[in-house]
Amino acid sequence: MATRSARRDRTRRRICTLIGAGAVTAVVGGAMAGTAYAASVTVACTGPGGGAAGLRAAIAHSNHTAGADTIDLAPGCTYVLTKEANPGNGLPVVTGTLVIHGHGATIRRSSESAFRIVEVAPGADLTLDQITVSGGLVSSSGGATAFGGGILNSGQLTIIDSTISDNGVSGTGASAGGGGIANNGTLSVHDTVLRNNTATATGTGIIFAAVGGAILNRTGATTTIDDSSVVANAAISTGSSQLFFIASAGGIANSGTLTVNRTDINGNRAVADGANGQAGGGGISIADGVVTMADSTVAGNAATASGAGAEAHGGGVENNGQTKLTDTEVTGNVATGPVAQGGGLYNGRRLTLIRSRVVANVAAGTSAPGQGGGIFTDAGHVTLRATVVSANQPDDCQPAIAGC
Repeated sequence: MATRSARRDRTRRRICTLIGAGAVTAVVGGAMAGTAYAASVTVACTGPGGGAAGLRAAIAHSNHTAGADTIDLAPGCTYVLTKEANPGNGLPVVTGTLVIHGHGATIRRSSESAFRIVEVAPGADLTLDQITVSGGLVSSSGGATAFGGGILNSGQLTIIDSTISDNGVSGTGASAGGGGIANNGTLSVHDTVLRNNTATATGTGIIFAAVGGAILNRTGATTTIDDSSVVANAAISTGSSQLFFIASAGGIANSGTLTVNRTDINGNRAVADGANGQAGGGGISIADGVVTMADSTVAGNAATASGAGAEAHGGGVENNGQTKLTDTEVTGNVATGPVAQGGGLYNGRRLTLIRSRVVANVAAGTSAPGQGGGIFTDAGHVTLRATVVSANQPDDCQPAIAGC
């Protein structure tokens, strides 16, 4: 156990290195210097000044006006991005204060070229309201980590009543993080669905990671999620390594400060396919930082590892930070692999559950019996207060915890 714990400590440090804080340089292009744009503008679906070209022009002009600007999109319209506005982004990097009211519109990439939808620069403030952001893709081959398939935020980003779907990040011989959103700043998500976003990585003989299918909240960043759904997202790593490789957080990855209220984190997957792969946190993986979750569900998520020396930790939640769950249901999650620990929750640091339920989760070992169908404690401390842990397989808690 000591050797395995030491290995996991190294893994956590490397995860923090791979997805930790880093400077982001905004590349701004397409603005018309010296041109003022109205504080409020409507971009039509088609025609002169409309469509994707009109949206790009409106954002570029907004970057050069003082104060807050508002852009209204045509109800139900799809603004199709077929090319980059600047390197890596389908829309101009937002550098000022901007609100975009979508009225049910979609902004979607449709191109053989890979680029994200939008980036928010340090010091900037973007609000997206009633918008679908879809199809963004950032890829990296043998180089820097790919971040933020749909949105990369290094300023302040607020998303309201929207959908972030079918975006992705992909690394070939490289790591990838934040299929839907990668956050380096302050992110607020309200009444929003994050669905079918992916982080994927492939490699051999190196350390690489796919982290945060829906959201990656990096070191020093803050994310708040209220009244939302994080569903059917995935982090998938494929290959082999003499050391290890990682698939972490099918739904949400955290190394900063994360607050989740009245939110469903359901049906997400972390999959490590190959020798020495480590799959952790099908729903949420916490590499570090502080996490508070209340009145929420973590259900039907899976951490799956296959291959010699592979391990799966935390079908629902993998915790290596300081995490508190209140009035939260952790149910129907599965950890599967040669080593399978924590069908519901895996703890390596500090975990507190208050008035919560950990029920009907499974740790399914393929080379040895699974451990901690409900909760597996590898290190740190678990506190249970008025919490039910029952009907998990093959056991509820491993090792024993007071109240379990």
